[in-house]
Amino acid sequence: MSKIPFVSAARCSLTLAVLVLGGCAPGETGGSGGGGTGGSGTTGAAGTTGAAGTTGASGTTGAAGTTGVAGTTGAAGTTGAAGTTGAAGTTGAAGTTGAAGTTGAAGTGATAGTGSAGRGGTSGGAGTTGVAGRGGASGSAGTTGAAGAAGRGGTTGAAGTSGGGVMVSSSCKMPAWPSASGSVTISGTMTVSNYDGQMRTVNGNLDNCSNAGQSSTNAIFEVSDGGSVKNVVFGTSIGDGIHCLGTCTIENVWFPYICDDAITMLGGSGKTATIRNCGFKGARDKVVQHNGNGSTVVLDTIYVETAGKLYRSCGEGSGCGASSAVRTVTASNIYAIGVGQLLGVSSNDKATLTNICAYRTPQVCHVYQPGSDADAPVGANSVGEGPSANCVYTGAQTHALVDHVNGSVTTDVLCTGPNSAKTGSTATACVSGFNTCLKGCAPGSYGFKQLTCGTDGKYAEAGGTSCVPPADSTAASKLAGTNSSMATSTVTGNGSCTSQWAWGKDSDGKFCVCVMKPGYYQASSGWYVWDCQTQWW
Repeated sequence: MSKIPFVSAARCSLTLAVLVLGGCAPGETGGSGGGGTGGSGTTGAAGTTGAAGTTGASGTTGAAGTTGVAGTTGAAGTTGAAGTTGAAGTTGAAGTTGAAGTTGAAGTGATAGTGSAGRGGTSGGAGTTGVAGRGGASGSAGTTGAAGAAGRGGTTGAAGTSGGGVMVSSSCKMPAWPSASGSVTISGTMTVSNYDGQMRTVNGNLDNCSNAGQSSTNAIFEVSDGGSVKNVVFGTSIGDGIHCLGTCTIENVWFPYICDDAITMLGGSGKTATIRNCGFKGARDKVVQHNGNGSTVVLDTIYVETAGKLYRSCGEGSGCGASSAVRTVTASNIYAIGVGQLLGVSSNDKATLTNICAYRTPQVCHVYQPGSDADAPVGANSVGEGPSANCVYTGAQTHALVDHVNGSVTTDVLCTGPNSAKTGSTATACVSGFNTCLKGCAPGSYGFKQLTCGTDGKYAEAGGTSCVPPADSTAASKLAGTNSSMATSTVTGNGSCTSQWAWGKDSDGKFCVCVMKPGYYQASSGWYVWDCQTQWW
């Protein structure tokens, strides 16, 4: 950077006598955009092409003299405050053509312009770049600008380094688990018409659900036909939760502990159980049991975490009635974490799903044989999972919670399931609407892997990419490949284990980790099983 020459007061006075419009311009810096060839150039404030045309308002010497007040390179030097190109490209806000410069205040391509310096253009206060030559050759935003070289989705912008990464859908709203205010204890089963818990903790003296026992049959509330339960945070000893004897509304009710079920719909033909704005945690099997033949369950704005299923149309058992029973369920605005499958229905039933947001949830919807836990091969690639006449939804209605992983993906569509969306030697055909999708990877489904449709019409891993690891620091560190040296014992996949995050190997040489595996919460009294997978790191 050139030194800034001193312009004496005497010289200013002399110049003022000669230049009526020129004047000294001590406030403008030199340089061509950011540095150029001198703060005032050779023609001073008016310059050769300044405000007054070729000769400027004061002739060729100008009020600022030959070097101008701002020196040779202006306040920002050659590259401006943040590098040579800045967010505004190489021409700067002032450019070389007068008041607005070549690219205007924002430079070639960014919000910050190309720099805060170069205030005088090439010839001092007016110079060849005019009074507005404030952009310099580069911008204060540096090489990539405030949002990266390619903007929000660019190389270093808000979406990360891949330039095309997706964010969590704005339709996915995680509710805040409420805090109770006060408490009440109920003895046995209470029959209610309209019960308002006023956000108190409701406890009972039935089965303790803190260990998610499966033997409970007695409910803490039996809701009469047309009745409701609202504004409740349940405690531990609540048995089988709520039984709806007919049409009912369950609203703003929260279950931190679940035994066999949280809510059972017993109402028959024409009856509807509406369950909305509710939350559930810790169900080894299912949250909502649907028994009534000809009835409907509506699930809306539901948070569910660590459950075998959110909903099951009656499977096996005498309470399920005839195998010809028909049930209907709609599920919308579901936020699920660690759920084996969201909806399980029979091939007589119809489920409709919209706005499903999930992480560590392998299956969105699964179809079973009536009155059985046997698979009904009516879904994607002739297995029970995925969209079908019984499970009505599209890929666009599913949203992976990508904020739970630490990496970039280009879709948030959830794959149809682990058995219908496979790659490698057992690759399955691509499913329409799910050609590019995300499926769980790593033990416990803590990561996401992106699949794309290959030229052969079958699924392949996108660019051969590995599993995108979890954002949770504990899970990421425990699942890191650096722990593989701990895998010194031979274990059985999906077999019970007790030490979370322990490592082992199965007989096929796959690495296994002891985790809470969605869909296998009933396999172990302690919730943990060995999840064995092909190397994921």
